[in-house]
Amino acid sequence: MASSFDVAVVGAGLGAFHAAEELAKKNKNTKVAFIYGYTFQEWVMASAIFLNNPDEHQKWTCGVPEKWKQKWPNVQYFLSSVESIDCDKKEIKLMNKGPDAGAVISYKAVILATGSKSPLLTPAPGMSLTERVAEVRACGQALKSAKTVVFNGSGLVGVEMCGDFRVQNGYGAKVILLSRSGKVLDSDFGDKAHTPDAGVVTKVANILKDKFKVDVKQGSLSDPKFSEPILSPGTLKLDDGSTLDFDVYIPCYPVGPNTSSLVSSKSDLLDPRGALVTNECLQSTAHPEVFCVGITTVKLFGHPVSSRITAASQHCARQAVAVIEGKQPQVFKDTGAPPAMPQPMNVKIGHGPGGYMIWTSLPGPAKVCCCQYCKGGFPCCPPPCCWCCIPGCSGACGTCGSPPEGEGPAKFMVQLLAKFPPAHGFKGLGDYGAEVPTQAKMT
Repeated sequence: MASSFDVAVVGAGLGAFHAAEELAKKNKNTKVAFIYGYTFQEWVMASAIFLNNPDEHQKWTCGVPEKWKQKWPNVQYFLSSVESIDCDKKEIKLMNKGPDAGAVISYKAVILATGSKSPLLTPAPGMSLTERVAEVRACGQALKSAKTVVFNGSGLVGVEMCGDFRVQNGYGAKVILLSRSGKVLDSDFGDKAHTPDAGVVTKVANILKDKFKVDVKQGSLSDPKFSEPILSPGTLKLDDGSTLDFDVYIPCYPVGPNTSSLVSSKSDLLDPRGALVTNECLQSTAHPEVFCVGITTVKLFGHPVSSRITAASQHCARQAVAVIEGKQPQVFKDTGAPPAMPQPMNVKIGHGPGGYMIWTSLPGPAKVCCCQYCKGGFPCCPPPCCWCCIPGCSGACGTCGSPPEGEGPAKFMVQLLAKFPPAHGFKGLGDYGAEVPTQAKMT
């Protein structure tokens, strides 16, 4: 028998958290099912670090639900992954594995914040922590022993993976970054970007080539089997007929929206890529009680991406309640902070010592500040209230008097990255708990 809820939130990332948080704090009489789908939390923004160095994985993971679950009276967590979402019946069935195996949940409205499929970079649905740790360790071991590594996808993630590979594994292996265009960062700073910046593209390409000894190779792969990582030696057959041998192959791009669990009698629920067809309210045009974050035909614009997702999630939570109350949903307007910027704030080519980071969007005052004895910048880089916690210009932005880039920012980013998780609902990181290595696979 199905358990009934007003709103179901599906997802395990910051989008799902902020949707559930909005409902918990501002709609306390709304009964919410938070279908998280895992017994652990993992901060995936650090995946380039821990996939290249599995010893870092626990630092970014919590395997104790009692530590990371929020104590919201009107929200019930479900830690088994989704098997199907029947939009006609307004029912969600969970997989027959995990703490809530086989549960059926009925809803009046549902918010999908399931993200895109990114094999290896994110855990697969239904995966236990033991399975995830084994996967991360297998990846790290394969990379450590590889002589030739191919990262497919020359966007921010691919560039980051190349850098972190060098930081953690040195320069003994050949590293190839496969790019459809033969260039890097096409969608962020290149020809496909909203605001192109050829200077950044050239700079990153040169740093990859000269400092990190990465070969950026033009090529594409249409064969679906190459959308999955391969941690043993093999050969890629590129679309132009050429071949490329490798010891480890890792795709570094989103394969497509996580919408395969959706069931509907209406053929126009999804577009050909699997994105939910929505109106400007981020509301499904086929099923008005379905709202979606980030994997819709209405694209979220701007950076930081986390702020855009947060704003969309909070919007979807408010509109889900409006639909339940018989009100007209509102058009999404991104009022998130900071305001949307057309380009990423930085490009990371590895974290920590040996890494390199370029600040691409610094506020004006940061470009004219000078260093103080206390390592704080003046007048506002960073603000005086932050001087005790984070370094000033020389530690965070680069070398004093030089461009805002280098190893210093790469070291600083590790510290900054660790400050983000609590703001997005990730707590207790650094504790696998008792599950590892004793727990067997979920059954």
